[in-house]
Amino acid sequence: MTHLEPRPTTAPAGPVVWILTSGELYQGGGTILGVYATKQAARGPFMTAAASIPFTIDKAWRDDDQGVHVEGGCDFVSLEPHQVITAPQLT
Repeated sequence: MTHLEPRPTTAPAGPVVWILTSGELYQGGGTILGVYATKQAARGPFMTAAASIPFTIDKAWRDDDQGVHVEGGCDFVSLEPHQVITAPQLT
């Protein structure tokens, strides 16, 4: 797998959880495989999920918010940051 170089981040401010998902590209949504307090804690499960894609990895990338994704055939695995809401928000 290609090593991704660090880039400037637009990650959410404040507390963040990392949500690991997998699924099929054309099915929409996907399955939540886990929720992690840090990106580092999710590294092993992400690699395991990516390795379980039964096709050759066609595409891998990192978003500006530091989320990472892999696709193989019609399957995907994603690890994305989501801000934790700690108080009611005014709209």
